[in-house]
Amino acid sequence: MAIKDELLFDFSIHLPRVLLSGNTVILDNVKKLVLLSSEQIIVYHGQRFTSVRGKGLKIKELKDERMLITGDLEQLQFYGTLQEDKN
Repeated sequence: MAIKDELLFDFSIHLPRVLLSGNTVILDNVKKLVLLSSEQIIVYHGQRFTSVRGKGLKIKELKDERMLITGDLEQLQFYGTLQEDKN
């Protein structure tokens, strides 16, 4: 599958897409900001949640379902929704 097709597929099924480099995280497919503090940011992607933990976290940009986070990054976690929550 070509890169373009992979990107389109990820966006179509609302999966989180993460780019991590140094003290910067880029999250794609962001639907909703759930929690914001200087130590943790949680976002909802439509079917999954992503948690970014660290120190001095800041959202530098939020545009077109893309979020740019900077700070001293310590942990990145992904969470799903429970099947019974969907009913």
